[in-house]
Amino acid sequence: MTRLLRLGLALCLTAACASTPRPRRDGPDGVNIAVTNRTAETVCFLYLSPPAEDAWSDDMLGSATLSPRSRLTVRLPPGIWDLRTENCQHEDTGLLRGARIARGTVLVLQ
Repeated sequence: MTRLLRLGLALCLTAACASTPRPRRDGPDGVNIAVTNRTAETVCFLYLSPPAEDAWSDDMLGSATLSPRSRLTVRLPPGIWDLRTENCQHEDTGLLRGARIARGTVLVLQ
């Protein structure tokens, strides 16, 4: 009986992991936020992840890029997210943990 309980718990945990919401750039519940790049590098990729998870979303910028000293409006899902940026050579340029994304959020990359 303990074995069956463990198997049921394992299946339950697997289902919970599979149902973790994947952020979508074009999601219907997204909010527009302003992203300002105050770094010296062009940002070509922006990824989201639920806090404390290692899996990152697809690129949230799409075909857009963010040049140094420029500003861009992007649509992101609301909530608490970890954010990671990369330059056009896929080198990490920034990491922000626990960012609250809501309508009117301004994200400044420094």
